[in-house]
Amino acid sequence: MTEADKKALLRMTGGGRPQGASTDDLQGLLLQVVFALLMIFMIAYFIFVASAKKVQEEQMLDLNRQKLVLALDKVVEDHRIRYGLNALMTQGTDGSRVFDADEHVKDGRLALSPAAKSAFSAGSAAAASDYANPATLRDSWRTEVLSAADLLNRNLTADEKTWLDAAIDERIETVRLDTRGVQRALATRLQFALIENPEGLGEAADAGALADLIKRKSLELVKEAIGGEVLP
Repeated sequence: MTEADKKALLRMTGGGRPQGASTDDLQGLLLQVVFALLMIFMIAYFIFVASAKKVQEEQMLDLNRQKLVLALDKVVEDHRIRYGLNALMTQGTDGSRVFDADEHVKDGRLALSPAAKSAFSAGSAAAASDYANPATLRDSWRTEVLSAADLLNRNLTADEKTWLDAAIDERIETVRLDTRGVQRALATRLQFALIENPEGLGEAADAGALADLIKRKSLELVKEAIGGEVLP
């Protein structure tokens, strides 16, 4: 080590004059400086590794959720087909599917095509059976979603599992409301015909009783037409 190096090192470490400082002392100081620099680099490295791991985990979380969202959409569509909803839809000008109850009610009666009637009848029966067992239905949805997403439940994080449970519950309820809504839209359309021709309704004590009678009769007509139960 040159004399200039010794002086520079002493200045860096706050030492005094270089006179009297042994080579061993200076080498010890040098080792302290090197160790301090190594500690800085090591800390920076571990911070970088931790940050990179966090980013990787967040990216994996996002990727899993993207897969799960797409899988949820698929399972929703599968259940809409299962419950016969798509059989009653018509294609809109913008490519979207539209349900119009007037298309399926003629002369005060349901006028479903044979294919639509078969699909909606079987679908209504399936919906009534599925929603009578909420826990079983939820388990079935979870299995279908994970299969469609090509994911295993044990590989999901706790946050992902919580999110998935809430998303499944939400979509199960959405499909139920869609199915119930279609059934009751048909019944509501039949009510207009019953109001225009109330002869077959029998006696009613007042307007409220008559309204209940018309509603009940319209649902009975839907049941008879599809040969299956409607959701409560």
